[in-house]
Amino acid sequence: MMVILVVVHQELFEVSHMDAPIMFELRGVLINLIVYMFLHLLFQNYWTQQIGLELERTISVNLGAQYELLKQQVNPHFLFNSLNTLKSMVEIQDPQSADFILKLSDFYRFTLESRKQDLIPLREELKILDAYTYLLKARFEEGFVMVNQIDKRHYEAGIPPFTLQLLIENCIKHNIVSLDKPLEIRLYDQGDFLVVENRIQLKKGTLSTGVGLDNINQRFSHLVHKEIEIDKNETTFKVKIPVIHEYHNN
Repeated sequence: MMVILVVVHQELFEVSHMDAPIMFELRGVLINLIVYMFLHLLFQNYWTQQIGLELERTISVNLGAQYELLKQQVNPHFLFNSLNTLKSMVEIQDPQSADFILKLSDFYRFTLESRKQDLIPLREELKILDAYTYLLKARFEEGFVMVNQIDKRHYEAGIPPFTLQLLIENCIKHNIVSLDKPLEIRLYDQGDFLVVENRIQLKKGTLSTGVGLDNINQRFSHLVHKEIEIDKNETTFKVKIPVIHEYHNN
């Protein structure tokens, strides 16, 4: 392009008898413009590559979070414990055995239906949690207590599937659950957050890896660019998750 411009300007100079200084100034301006366009092209190409790398990294993180979520959804220990509970109920001819089987079936049906969705209504999430807590009540009886105080105006808000179930599972994993020392978990709303709160009664020798909470945090950060909040003191442990009201518009 620069060679062509030089030739064209040379021809124009000869035809129009343009003064040499003006012709050289015009040529210099055009050459500078071409150099600027070339540098701008390099700069745009660099940023395009950076955006591509960032997109690949984000996709990789999201896939990793989804994989970890899937592993936790179909928890073999939970399934093993549930089947053991069912076996005991059948052996003593517990009249609630049929209901237990239905709830176990509902829970894994919800797992299959929701695992590919990024967000589901809180109302649907609470149905999953209802099936899950029924199984826990059958296993721990009065040793497990869950109180739902979430205002129904939030029921159409969005939430990544199995968020509440994973938080409840996290509470049970790290705390004593027994008839002598019941574990009470409260669900309630606080401003723009849903809160899962439990009294701390840690099991001996249990170490927290933070994988479950990190998984939830990654999904919120990826989907809505918001993060969960953790509030812990000597007696209580709270996890606050953002309320997502705008997801219907997205």
